[in-house]
Amino acid sequence: MTESTLAGEPITAKLTRASCNNAPISGLKVVAASGWFAARPSGTESIYKIYAESFRDEQHLQSIVNEAQEIVNNALAAKAQ
Repeated sequence: MTESTLAGEPITAKLTRASCNNAPISGLKVVAASGWFAARPSGTESIYKIYAESFRDEQHLQSIVNEAQEIVNNALAAKAQ
């Protein structure tokens, strides 16, 4: 992942382990000041799930989700090459 912003804000963390106990999260969590998203494979289907939260409003949340989908799709396409 080469992106440096999420919904117009600098990305402050890219995590693959839980901050509370350092356990693997089986995916990626991307954090910015006003929101975050986590993406992980389903485990039962050949799809991925995106979890997201905005600390602002619904429009900001939709921006995070849209960018998360693009980031994950780009990462999967790069992996397939």
